[in-house]
Amino acid sequence: MDLKKVILLMGILCFTLSSQAQRKLWDGEYNRLGLQGGVNHLNITTDELEVTSKTSWTAGFTTRASFYNNWQFVYGINFYDFRVDIDGRKKIEATSEESPIEYNMIGVQGNFFASYKLIDHYLSIEAGPVVQVNGKMEARQDKELYYVGDYDITATDLEDVSTFNFNLAVGLSGGWESLKLWAQYQYGLNNFLKGLNDENLQETDASVPSFKGNMSIIAGGITFYL
Repeated sequence: MDLKKVILLMGILCFTLSSQAQRKLWDGEYNRLGLQGGVNHLNITTDELEVTSKTSWTAGFTTRASFYNNWQFVYGINFYDFRVDIDGRKKIEATSEESPIEYNMIGVQGNFFASYKLIDHYLSIEAGPVVQVNGKMEARQDKELYYVGDYDITATDLEDVSTFNFNLAVGLSGGWESLKLWAQYQYGLNNFLKGLNDENLQETDASVPSFKGNMSIIAGGITFYL
């Protein structure tokens, strides 16, 4: 199944869940569908590559539903554009000119959080799992033939990262019933760079290691509840 079909499937799932919440599936006092947007700051924690984190956008849908006393459920779907720089170099005759390689990756995340109201509807803490589906980590076109770090592999050799990723998230949200600001931290549990180890890159450069890296995401934004 390609990425577009997965995104469509997750969108349909989110719409279904949100519609059910609007019908008071949880039979609670507060069930709201929200539209949200914001920014994300992606980093990849790895010892094999020099990665510089960058900021980009996020947008999506969310539902907040009362469950029991001060507990709520928060679930939804968010679309992301992730960006990072990885150290690289351009071969110029007998010398190398260092230059960062810009990568971007489109992804979609589905989340299901438990939320606890610290101060009524004004301040909550939430945490839970995130399932992420993403495409390739694509290098900027004019740098696709640059070499990565000190290795003799090119920028396109790093594109086939893990498509399915599992993260844990913790965050805060605050504001009013119809408008909330939120901030969140996510850490990836699986090896995000695992797909690179199936590319036989050692045949190109024997010094290429077995790659291991985990995503680290800081995100924040604003949600408008309908």
